[in-house]
Amino acid sequence: MVSEAVKREFAPAHESVEWANEAIDELHTAFKGFFQSGVTEVVTEFDAATSENVQKVRLTKPLPKAFRRKATEALTQARYAFDKATFAARNLATGRSNRSIYYPWARGPADLNRLLKARGIDQRLWDVFADHEPYPRGDSHPGGDDVIRTLAKMANDKHTVGLTVIGHITSTRYPSIHGRVVQSMDVLVPRWNPQKNEAELIRWRGDVEVNGDYEFSFDVALRDTRLPEPVNAIAALKGFSEKASLAAETLEARCQELGLG
Repeated sequence: MVSEAVKREFAPAHESVEWANEAIDELHTAFKGFFQSGVTEVVTEFDAATSENVQKVRLTKPLPKAFRRKATEALTQARYAFDKATFAARNLATGRSNRSIYYPWARGPADLNRLLKARGIDQRLWDVFADHEPYPRGDSHPGGDDVIRTLAKMANDKHTVGLTVIGHITSTRYPSIHGRVVQSMDVLVPRWNPQKNEAELIRWRGDVEVNGDYEFSFDVALRDTRLPEPVNAIAALKGFSEKASLAAETLEARCQELGLG
């Protein structure tokens, strides 16, 4: 039998997940609209250091600041879901209290047990938290997730989320290239320079004509020095929100199983 009291306790956590997902969808739509709005250009410049002509693609505008606000909203709402689910489970298992309690993000399994004990979380819930492995990977223990743990740190810092164009162009179709007098030519694999917001396409010496248009597709990454590598912003935020949803669902299920409320 489903307890309505348990459902009511966990409703705020599920609502925060819904708001996080709505923000992620809005951000994804905004990304696509930005790159479809004519913000790229292909230019040819002379590199005096190498005596080469360089054709490159670059952004004519930086990513709008509103994107960082929306990414921060998504991350924050997902973080609230973790905390609200922990708050609901604590109240159902050990009695209602208005005292704040936060999801036990830890350094490893032993630290997780320490936090669960220190925060007075009922031992009947410990294995549920342990199943989610809310800690980074490490040599001293199996499991963990570096990206999810870093996103939790970013959310707890309460700073605006950084964004950057991701370090690769996802697809490229080159136009036709005609060379009359060619001393050298390199058709490059585009590597995005996040400082200059551009990528080199072709380098050559001589008389070369490039006809037609390029086609590009871009992604946006989260920017934070604690991330082990560039991480696709939409994929990372979705992963964090899915983890929050799973935490809320499994804690609610355990409270229902125990007949709490």
